[in-house]
Amino acid sequence: MTQKRFTFRSLLLPCGAGLFCMMASTAMAQTAVNRCDPKGLYPGKFVYDENIGVCWLADANPAAKPAMQAKFGVSGINPNGSMSFQAAGNWVAALNAADYLGHNNWQLPVTPLNDSTCAATGTGGGSFGPGCTGSTMGSLYGTDMNLSYPNSAVPGFGVPISQNFRNLKLSYYWTQWPTSGGQQVYSFSNGIYGGVTTQFPYYYALPMVRGAIVGAPTCLSPSGVLPYTSGPAAYQAVYDCATKYTWAADGNLAADNNFGITGDVTILSNRNTTFTAPAIDGGAMLFATATEWIAAMRTSQYLGSNAWELPPDYTYLNEFAADLGLIPGDARLMYTGKAGGFQNLQPFYYWGCQQDQTGVSESPCDAYAPAGTQEMQWTFNFDDGFQGTAATGQQFFVMVYFPLPPATMPPCQNPMVCCADAGGYWSNGHCQ
Repeated sequence: MTQKRFTFRSLLLPCGAGLFCMMASTAMAQTAVNRCDPKGLYPGKFVYDENIGVCWLADANPAAKPAMQAKFGVSGINPNGSMSFQAAGNWVAALNAADYLGHNNWQLPVTPLNDSTCAATGTGGGSFGPGCTGSTMGSLYGTDMNLSYPNSAVPGFGVPISQNFRNLKLSYYWTQWPTSGGQQVYSFSNGIYGGVTTQFPYYYALPMVRGAIVGAPTCLSPSGVLPYTSGPAAYQAVYDCATKYTWAADGNLAADNNFGITGDVTILSNRNTTFTAPAIDGGAMLFATATEWIAAMRTSQYLGSNAWELPPDYTYLNEFAADLGLIPGDARLMYTGKAGGFQNLQPFYYWGCQQDQTGVSESPCDAYAPAGTQEMQWTFNFDDGFQGTAATGQQFFVMVYFPLPPATMPPCQNPMVCCADAGGYWSNGHCQ
């Protein structure tokens, strides 16, 4: 498996706080909630976000559709819809050139450089971490969907790769390898590894043993991933005939077996913001918790072995992915259900871009974030609510919206009523 390395009212019906989903109808009223599609030409295609005044495309991963890829002809898009930031820009440009769904002002979600709602301040003064609601995706996650760090927008979703290996997650997996200022992680979703901070991100742990355990299957060929079918590990572990390594058969084992790791963790940011979160949330955890969980797994002699560990580095996960028959951006590695009024919202990172200094929802998306740093751009993870930046060559998902102009209020027909509505009182023919 190849790999790359990068640092790191139709009526509108309520579908979340501040969100309204377009539904088919024979009548259209000119109200604020159906401003995305006033003529009713595209029922079901938009989600109106009244909190920030934009119309999101209801399909949060349209680039994964082969027909859409063929229609717009943008290169560099993986089968599951993930792509680099450059490809994301080309994708948005193609939507606009085609006047997609009657609009030529589609854009990537924006993120302000400085956001007082964020947990921390990073390189170049950029705000990052959990709790960010000043960005459009952060507002969508925390305000509209009413999710709190480290909750996933798609809890419980995992991909069954075969009858023998299940619950593979789209988000990152921890490794033992330290990096400058963080820890190495790997994504099966895009075949990429890199270094991340260990302070806030909630990622997953895939335990392995560098060898066989009791009841290992007999390999009839030098390749393939076989299930354990006897002994304490029967159907709970798999054996990679190519590498001779044993892996847990559940890609999110911690969701069902915490090995006694319970309670909460407390995180203090460099803005003196304190977060209290479950030690393990839906199987995801901080790196420090992952090391404790693995140690508890060894102590418990899980499946008869005390040799379980996190993968030493990304190469172990990359080889395992290849032996499972996965390719970078594999079409199996995506969510195709509904979440928060959207279809196909992926529980992983999405591309954003630097908000312009006017503080509005529009941005040309033509500068790095923060400005003057290496080639980085804003991202948001809908699996744990973490906002950060990543190298523009990373392979993440793309969701778009078009901003609406400010609503125009109808002229006042009854001055006395309008005065009262504005909080005043009518006296001597004037609103006081």
